[in-house]
Amino acid sequence: MDMFYAASTSGFYDPSIHQRIPPDAVEITHAEYEALYAGVASGFDIEIDSMGRPVLVAPQPLPVEDLRAAASAQLPAWEAAERTASIEHAGRRWLTTPEALQDIRDALLAGLVPGGVWIDAAREPVPMTLAELQALWAACVTRGAAIYQRRLMMEAEIAAMDAGQLVTFAPNWPA
Repeated sequence: MDMFYAASTSGFYDPSIHQRIPPDAVEITHAEYEALYAGVASGFDIEIDSMGRPVLVAPQPLPVEDLRAAASAQLPAWEAAERTASIEHAGRRWLTTPEALQDIRDALLAGLVPGGVWIDAAREPVPMTLAELQALWAACVTRGAAIYQRRLMMEAEIAAMDAGQLVTFAPNWPA
C-alpha cells in the first residue's frame, strides 16, 4: 500500500494507520517513502518540487552569525566545567567547586586551618599549615585566571572564524 507525505506537517502518513490525512498530502510509493525517510535520517531536508512532489535537498547552511552564536553559547558550560574540575597541587588533587573554594576563603579569613588538616578531593585528610593553604588558594586563583583568559581567547577566535570552523568548534585548551 502506498503512503502519503504532507508538506504542511512535514509528516508521512500510512492510510492503514492514520484516519486523518492532511488535505495537502500527496501519495508516494513505499520506495519513495523509504528513500525520503533514509535521506532525512542522513541529514537531508524534504522540500516540495515544482510538480508538488516531495524531494530530498541538502540542508541550507545556517548564517554565520547563527553559527557564531551557537559556538559562543558553548563557552559558559565549558567554563563552569573547568572551574569545578578540581586541580592538581602539591602532589594531590583538590576540589574547586564553589563550596570548596568558599571553605578555603573562610579558613584564610579566619587565619587558621581547623585542626591543622585539610581534606583533598579523594576525601583524605592532609596535614596543612596556613602557608600551605595560602599556596593552595594561590593555585586555585591562578587556575581560575587561566580559565578566564582561555575563555576570552576563545571568544576572540570565534569572532574571527569562518562558517566551516564554526561548525566544528568545540571549547578546549590549545594542544
